[in-house]
Formats: sequence, structure tokens, C-alpha cells
Amino acid sequence: MDYIKWLRYLEMLLYGLALAVTAVLAVYTFYLLALGVVEILHSTATEYTIYLLLSNLFLFIIFIELLDTFITYIQHKEVIVYKIVDVALVALARELIVYISPANSSFDLARAAVLATATLVIGVVDYLQHRRSA
Repeated sequence: MDYIKWLRYLEMLLYGLALAVTAVLAVYTFYLLALGVVEILHSTATEYTIYLLLSNLFLFIIFIELLDTFITYIQHKEVIVYKIVDVALVALARELIVYISPANSSFDLARAAVLATATLVIGVVDYLQHRRSA
């Protein structure tokens, strides 16, 4: 029995499943994003609705980047490192923006500093990775 072939088939099946779930989440996030825009256009925009809209936008970008990563892997059988670093950078930026929002009642300066430092480190890694591949 050819285990490698079976494991490759299982791997592609799982990547396909991850691709489908990510696509569904991207569509749902886009729906939330559209709902947020409609809410802002039809009522007065509060800080909370703006931060929620921005958070949903970042989530949508994360899902699009993940879809691109999965598709690239399925097509070329290789992981593009800078795409994963890009996803991490956007995810950290989203977390930082949501955390420092005025709507967050449990703000801790130490945690904000850790998030900012992590975002800076991943940003430097992203810059170096893009510079190396250019």
C-alpha cells in the first residue's frame, strides 16, 4: 500500500476543507462589513461602530490572504512564507487596533505594549522577507 500517496490525498482533502471553511468565513465577514457600512450611513457613527467596521475589514483581509495562501499551496505545492507573515501582520494589527479601542473596557498598558512590539517585530520580518525575495 502506498502510504505517501494516501497521505498526499488526505492532505489535499484537508486543504480543500480549510479552503471551503475560509471562503465561508470570508463571505460572512464581508456581509458583516457591508452591514456596518449601511449602519454608519443610516445613523450617526459612533467610535464603537467605526472600530467594529475596521475590525471586520481586517478580518476580511485576513481571510482573503488565507484563501490566497491555500490556493497557492494547492497549485504549486509550496508554502510562500511572506504570505503567512503578511497574514500574521494583519492579524496582529487588527488585534492591536481592537485592543486599544475606546470600547475596550479592560485596557492594560502592558498588553498593549506587547501587541505593539509583536506587530513591530512581525513588520520587520515582513520587510526583510520582501526585501530578500525582491
